[in-house]
Amino acid sequence: MKILKRYVLRELFLPFGFCFFMLNFIFMAGYLVRAANFIIGRGVPLMDTLYVLVLALPDIISYTVPTSCLTAVLIVFGNLSQNNEIRAVKASGVHPFHLMLPALLVGFILSFVMFVFNDQIATNASFMLRRTTKQMLIKHPKAIIEPGRFVKLSDTLKFFTKEMKGNELKDIVAYEIQDSNKPVRTIIAERGEIVSKSGNNEMQVRLFDGSISDSQDNGVQTIQFKTYEFPTMGQDDIRKIQKKMRELTLAELLIKLSNSQEELSEDDRRELWTSFHQRISFALGPFIFLFLGIPIAIVVHRGEIVLSFAISMAAASLYYILFAGAKTLAIQGVLWPPLAMWLPNVLLIAVGTRLFRRSLVI
Repeated sequence: MKILKRYVLRELFLPFGFCFFMLNFIFMAGYLVRAANFIIGRGVPLMDTLYVLVLALPDIISYTVPTSCLTAVLIVFGNLSQNNEIRAVKASGVHPFHLMLPALLVGFILSFVMFVFNDQIATNASFMLRRTTKQMLIKHPKAIIEPGRFVKLSDTLKFFTKEMKGNELKDIVAYEIQDSNKPVRTIIAERGEIVSKSGNNEMQVRLFDGSISDSQDNGVQTIQFKTYEFPTMGQDDIRKIQKKMRELTLAELLIKLSNSQEELSEDDRRELWTSFHQRISFALGPFIFLFLGIPIAIVVHRGEIVLSFAISMAAASLYYILFAGAKTLAIQGVLWPPLAMWLPNVLLIAVGTRLFRRSLVI
């Protein structure tokens, strides 16, 4: 019995590792291209760029670990079924569940690991990534600002420039959010410049020869200007950056929900509970995928890598789409947040249970 369990675990290790590496490489490809551009074309230091890549990786791992588990189990149990090894085990008097148990235990352990990883590492890495990006903007503004694309300079400012030469900008459009109760201010300028201060620890954008348009009750008010300066961005602004909802740990979410001094609207409270239950239920992905993948592999009776990868991508896409839809329904108040965020797991467990019964009689 122990030999069979070790055999299954050994067979799962290689396809899981290979798929994990390949999926992370595919998802990181866009970051790698931008990193090369930052280092070679824009003069950003290598260590700063590598630090950003490291901070971007945990959020990707949250998705690639469950998908790698599903691909690995489809390959291994598909081959076992295709080569009639499962029937041979049954003929020798060993129940097939003993073959499946090691994979299910691995899925349970990985789910616990991902629960801690998603709650403590991925959330804080995402927050640090946002802060580090702001620091890069201040130190290396030319690396972040791309001509022809809108760039979010801060939580209140989106910025577009058609052409950039050195620190000089041309044909600029900016959208500035003054207050949540006020409409967005539109700023258009013929030219501008980026000014670094205090040894590259502060940055300011100045615009020249343009106009500011504000929406009023009776229409739009436009003001012409010769020089317009956005507020200086520095280290103090970075220190004041607050965590967004998806960057809060479970403990921080509970503190926010129980804080009597902070008045929360019904929508905010519903969104917090949705994020809380999503964090827990999403961590069960490895176990859910293994529980679903084992019977699928046995029923399909094929263990080819290409077919297994295709089935894995389809099942993972469906799972994440279900989660996105459930989250939307929960935030909009259509479904109770705990019900909505656990519904995808319940549905897949129900499907997996039905397939398990079928696979045991094959």
